[in-house]
Amino acid sequence: MTLGKRALLVIFPVILIVQLLAATTAYLTQRSSLLGLEQARLEQQLYALKSAYLDYESFNRSVLYSIIDSDALLLFLRESHTGYRNETLGLRIQQSIRSLSTTRLSFVSFAIVEPDGEVAYYFESSLSPFASMNATQERIVREAKQATETREMIYVEDAEGGPLLVDTDFILPASTTRPLPSQRSEAFILQLAVRPGQFITLKERLKAEYGAAVEIAPQLGPTPPGLSADVELSSSMRARLTAPEEYIAERLRTLSLAFLIGGSLICLLTIALLMLLIRRYITDPISHLDSQLTDLLLCKRDALDEPTDGGEIGRLTQNMKTLHERNTEALQRIQEISWTDSLTHISNRAHFAVLASAMHDKCEQNGQQLALLFIDLDNFKQVNDQHGHDAGDALLRIFALRAQGALDRHREAHPGTETALARLSGDEFAVLLMSTPENDGLRELTDALLELCRGGFRMDDRLYQVSVSIGIACYPRDADSFTQLLTRADTAMYQAKAEGKNAAVAFSAELEQRDRRIRVIEQQLRALDGDEQLRLVYMPAVDREGAVVSCEVLLRWHSPVLGTVSPGEFIPIAERAGLFPKIDSWVIDRALAGYPELVSLFGERVILAINVSSAQLTDDRLCNYLIERAAHYRICPTRIEIELTETYAAELSSNTMEVVRTIRMAGFRVAIDDFGVGYTSIQQLLEYPADTIKLDMAIIQRLTRPEMQQSLTAIVAFCQAQGKRVNAEGVDTLEKQSALLQAGCDLFQGYLISPPRSVNALKDWVAVRNRAQSDLRLDQLPGGAVPKGAEA
Repeated sequence: MTLGKRALLVIFPVILIVQLLAATTAYLTQRSSLLGLEQARLEQQLYALKSAYLDYESFNRSVLYSIIDSDALLLFLRESHTGYRNETLGLRIQQSIRSLSTTRLSFVSFAIVEPDGEVAYYFESSLSPFASMNATQERIVREAKQATETREMIYVEDAEGGPLLVDTDFILPASTTRPLPSQRSEAFILQLAVRPGQFITLKERLKAEYGAAVEIAPQLGPTPPGLSADVELSSSMRARLTAPEEYIAERLRTLSLAFLIGGSLICLLTIALLMLLIRRYITDPISHLDSQLTDLLLCKRDALDEPTDGGEIGRLTQNMKTLHERNTEALQRIQEISWTDSLTHISNRAHFAVLASAMHDKCEQNGQQLALLFIDLDNFKQVNDQHGHDAGDALLRIFALRAQGALDRHREAHPGTETALARLSGDEFAVLLMSTPENDGLRELTDALLELCRGGFRMDDRLYQVSVSIGIACYPRDADSFTQLLTRADTAMYQAKAEGKNAAVAFSAELEQRDRRIRVIEQQLRALDGDEQLRLVYMPAVDREGAVVSCEVLLRWHSPVLGTVSPGEFIPIAERAGLFPKIDSWVIDRALAGYPELVSLFGERVILAINVSSAQLTDDRLCNYLIERAAHYRICPTRIEIELTETYAAELSSNTMEVVRTIRMAGFRVAIDDFGVGYTSIQQLLEYPADTIKLDMAIIQRLTRPEMQQSLTAIVAFCQAQGKRVNAEGVDTLEKQSALLQAGCDLFQGYLISPPRSVNALKDWVAVRNRAQSDLRLDQLPGGAVPKGAEA
């Protein structure tokens, strides 16, 4: 049988089967994709339904809370004159409801029910002047009054006139607080009901699209097979939609028909084309070449015939041996390149993994130990920024060369050890040291690597302020696998950076616990409910006369898992994980919302100081948010001061400097916090777009000593000469306050004045200060004088 006939008999069924399998596989893949897409689309629409529900729920809750906290409701509950209460105060409540309604609602009602069950006030958005509570609303009031626990917001599907979202609460008229369950018989009942129009529209749209109604109930049974999805509308309400089988069946029929027709046509065309091409370009030439190769293998000929047509088979015959040799050489070169870092010409990450795996296996077999040194160049980014990437590349090459020299010298001094050096990425390197436990020389090698950059890295008669941080982990002491060894060495390296850089730190159980706690804190921050876990406290700052001029907002976090976590611990983790914009937004919103209480305590000119994360200053979103929130709460921007740490202010780029200037142009004040702990130059201090300089408590501790009085006075005078107000932090003794007063400091803040307090604690503090000042004035002798700062 000829080669052509064999090709026809063999290739034809193979190609046919392959095409059918490919078509079948493609169909199954598309079928799975279609089902997944339909499932995802259904889930997305249910989440849109949930979003609409939550919008109404949030609106309902916020409006009811706002009414409860309003003066109009307080006057209404305490007013005995029924006509005045219903007409004048009721109108104010209506106006409050309308002003709080940010969305177009088809129906909204608000009712106040007296303790005896009589409706004291009812308002709804209908045009009927004789509107009253319907039976459903009355039933909900009765059930709420009899309930022993606080009820969730209720969604009523079959209410008169259409579904309603109802929120019911209680309030004592005397104290305007929520009653205990035993006091509900004495309390007024407040009920706010809205018709969630958009939610109802989405629900009806889903019903029309899928031909099945959306189930809404507190509890749903097991998920039925097929296209079905459910979503949690709230903690006590779920929604589910299960599409009928015909919905998916129709789409699958269309898909299968398309694949059947298309697959058949493609299969036939492919087979015909392949057979034609194979016969013309492969079968006949290969048959001739096969004959020559057979003769060559049987030693019937010394070489292949020269090709007569000069085609592909002819050139293949002529160059077969040369191509084989070149391919072998190329493979060797590719392997060498793939395992070598192109910049430093040492091992790269891929080769490092191979070397590490081999050394790890050898350690397991021979009982040796394997040390991993994870090396990171400190301040390398500054070299690239200040001297260019060419200088940075040259530094990396020379560092790799010197490090390799240190390893070579170590092997000569410690025979029997094996080492490997690799560049993992950027300015990160790794060293493997395999040795016996008795002759590891690990400390000696670590000191040699640290010495390469001790006091900076000198290159081409220039000294670069670059050092190395090294993290060390050993197998099997610190890790069970190489992956774990690499992770723990990386953890130790970050600890070396945290301890001031230019150091080596060995992995320990304490580091593992610290790393685990950081991960737990980050997980808790990602799931953070600010309203439940965060709270604000305020630390007042007083002027030279003892009057409160500003209050700094400080954040406190009590995690349900970790308990109370200090800001110094969780704020850096939140910034590194990119989670602080959410926290900043919460702090800004709550701080501005509570500003009127500060005004009531300290007067309209009191300044609210808010710390913001440095990561927020990369664009103008922070400024826009501040402007929007200040306008929302009707607070003049000049009463808000944004505090930046001095360390970050010293690194302001042109973009972030522009953001700070934009904040000031919008009317907000800017303060440089923690001044004296960074690397500020005189030129930078002159260029700071700041209104206030806050001296850090560390520099206050040093400069308030008697021998440093002149230096303190000079620093304060210099800042004031630039038009900046000086605020001293950490004032905890009268001696420090006296020194700062003598130096001419403008503001004072610290535990001598007041520790951070909640708003309620501030009220008590103000009351105590007022009584103390009153007693001081009564006891003061004629002609006497109260020393400056004594009132603080």
